[in-house]
Amino acid sequence: MRSHRQLLVAVLAAVTAAGTVTATAAADTAEHDYPVVGGVVRDNVDKAHSPLTEAGSSGRRAEAPAEDYVRGIDVARYQHDGGDIDWSQVAGSGIRFVGVKATEGDYYENPYFADDQDAARAAGMYAFAYHFGTPNDSGGVAQADYFVDRAGYTPDGRTLSPVLDMEYNPYDTANVCYDKTPAELVTWIQDFVGEVKVRTGATAMIYTAPTFWSDCTANSTAFAAHPLWIANYGVAAPTVPSAWGGWTFWQYSKSTAVPGISGDVDGNYVSGGEAALDSLAAKAAGYTAATPTRVLDTRNATGVGTTTPLGAGGVVTVDLSGRLPATATAAVLNVTGIATATTYVTVWPGGRARPNASNLNLVAGDVRSNLVTVQVGPDRKISLFNNAGNTHLLADLAGWYATDATGLHTALSPQRVLDTRSGAGTPLGAQGTLTLDLSSKVPSDATAVTINLTGVGATSGTFVSAWPTGEARPNVSSLNLGNANATPNLVTVKLGTNRSVSLFNNAGSTHLLADLAGYYSPDSGSRFIAVPPQRLVDSRSGSASWTAVGGGGNALALPMLNPVPASATGVILNVTGIAPTSDTFVSVYPRTGTTPTRPGSSNLNLVAGQTVPNLVSVATGTHTDVWLFNNAGGINLIADLAGYFTP
Repeated sequence: MRSHRQLLVAVLAAVTAAGTVTATAAADTAEHDYPVVGGVVRDNVDKAHSPLTEAGSSGRRAEAPAEDYVRGIDVARYQHDGGDIDWSQVAGSGIRFVGVKATEGDYYENPYFADDQDAARAAGMYAFAYHFGTPNDSGGVAQADYFVDRAGYTPDGRTLSPVLDMEYNPYDTANVCYDKTPAELVTWIQDFVGEVKVRTGATAMIYTAPTFWSDCTANSTAFAAHPLWIANYGVAAPTVPSAWGGWTFWQYSKSTAVPGISGDVDGNYVSGGEAALDSLAAKAAGYTAATPTRVLDTRNATGVGTTTPLGAGGVVTVDLSGRLPATATAAVLNVTGIATATTYVTVWPGGRARPNASNLNLVAGDVRSNLVTVQVGPDRKISLFNNAGNTHLLADLAGWYATDATGLHTALSPQRVLDTRSGAGTPLGAQGTLTLDLSSKVPSDATAVTINLTGVGATSGTFVSAWPTGEARPNVSSLNLGNANATPNLVTVKLGTNRSVSLFNNAGSTHLLADLAGYYSPDSGSRFIAVPPQRLVDSRSGSASWTAVGGGGNALALPMLNPVPASATGVILNVTGIAPTSDTFVSVYPRTGTTPTRPGSSNLNLVAGQTVPNLVSVATGTHTDVWLFNNAGGINLIADLAGYFTP
């Protein structure tokens, strides 16, 4: 039995012998002035895909599967041969997404790309750019730069992830894998998608056919985290390479008729429908700070229909559609757990698979809170999972990110703005309130701040509330203290009178520390892009490399350049400290050099053996890196990315 490659070579040779390819190439070369690279006329540049892709597919029919998928198409310059595309007609026919070929190799730019993509979005469809890779012409980084320089990428909620099109070489039947071994081709693809991530922050989708992936990458599993666009025609369901658990886009036909376009186009489906398209369209968002409002309390059925705590493996879903605008991309909540056993709590967008991440880590008897920034979909629902025991959960909404919100973020290197231990050293007593004046720390148009609030030396179990000065104190908690141990929590709070924040202590007395991490204002700053929780480091794997810090302690460099773009000004991380060998504190701050310095602030405070998480908002340093600093003893650290800020 002949291999896929032998079959493809035979198919193309037969077509060429009949004069079809040769005659068309000669005529089109004269008409379109195709580029010549390496002595080869690149006469496929105006086509959507390689002619070999169809030859390697299973079947030839352009039939649709029985399941009712949301439809899309992809186009290239070729679709303009019959005249202009009427994008309003295309949208009116039910097409919901459009891929537009932007570039090929390092020598071709589709002259219709920008107009087609803009017109498709203006007609109400999602759109995206794709690049036809030719790995034998230049490196993956060089072609990614060529692509991004011309196609760009805008996280506007209507532009889907950029795509790398990897299929058989249409220009050389004896070299269908671009003169690359599988290992070399995998490296080339990694270079391309890595550079796209650095340049745009987006995780590139990969277009391919099952036969190409098998023949040319040896069924590589290196790209399982990337969405898959699979080409497989005339079948009831596509063949998916083993690296992927399923497909995101399926190109089921290369001969689909669509109103508004003269001639056939490629037909595609999306798995997951409109919700999947929405999740693929990153949205840069501003922030709206709200007066804290309780939206979940399983003790009294707030937000749920029961007063039963969440059991082991239990999930509760909270509908925030009545509180968040339809344009919301993420919610900011202070989540509190009251635990009966050692457990962890995960918060994630409703309707999606639960990620490998945690937001709260609790032991029996704990009452602990942590700020959570969680991405939301169109339904604006969030889910909360409890791993073990019975845990009551509380959630207070502090604000939200939305595409039409005006609050822009300015990330700061942490700076201490409150320490009641200084001066007279008077703690805040029971039912006491103090005012934190930030007017000298933030500009006059600032609307909200992010502060890391720490309670130290509490004489009894208590909670601390933070809210805008001048407003009535809300029935919420920002920090929960069970004993005298130093306990931190990140707080994002709207500014009140004179750009001030009020702090209330419920019982006993406690010292309070506050470190300013950033602020929001309408006139300058960066917008936020929420991402599904992504684990960046887990030092328990043994791969962490610590650097000694002058004056004591050690620091771990956390590279951010691949998870976030080079343009990022700040990141939001959930950082967990695990079982330190001695009492210690952990600080997260921008990495501006190769040698770390001792910080003047803290994000986590731990006693020996304790496991504590805390959300961290931090400016990024050189190459968007940050330092994770541990003051004393040994410790394991976990960091999960929740999103980043970009101009």
